[in-house]
Amino acid sequence: MIQPIKVKVQPLTADALRPYGQMLENRQPVFPEVEPGEGRVAIEMQHLKQRSDLKHIRQMAIHFSYNQTFIPLRGTMVLIVAPPPRNREAGQEAYELDYERVAAFALEPGQAAFIEKGVWHNMYMLGTQCCHLNVTRKNPGEGTTQDVNGRLEVTHSRRPYVEFVDIEKRDNCVIELDLGIIQDVVAA
Repeated sequence: MIQPIKVKVQPLTADALRPYGQMLENRQPVFPEVEPGEGRVAIEMQHLKQRSDLKHIRQMAIHFSYNQTFIPLRGTMVLIVAPPPRNREAGQEAYELDYERVAAFALEPGQAAFIEKGVWHNMYMLGTQCCHLNVTRKNPGEGTTQDVNGRLEVTHSRRPYVEFVDIEKRDNCVIELDLGIIQDVVAA
């Protein structure tokens, strides 16, 4: 039986995000990093697509060679995070995911969340559209741009350096988002 891990979505604040990274604030820079020889820092625009299974997160991404920043431009997104595993050497199938410390933050247009290397993460779109900037890692020439209904979108293949862990299969768990008052704000 699948165990739902209920996580209440909260507004993004600097204090709440601190265990996972930092909220970009006025005149306080953050420094995107990529390990030497592991590609380079890239900024890309992404359009999130609505999920068919609302509120259930079945996969989490993790990577140790770079940090990452998410900046919504249009629409609201939820950033789901958990602390880096303490057992990094164990490998993907055994990485620790501390379900008691999973957090979810609603990012409004213009806010920015910077997550540290190794932080578990995924995204969820609230409403009908969400366009965001993703400060990430890419290898030169990676990704393609195409016109989709009059707008340019980048399509990606799965990046080998981003590990996607299917927590439903691995741990028999899903993260269930409690949108609470956040959903009411977005709907208004």
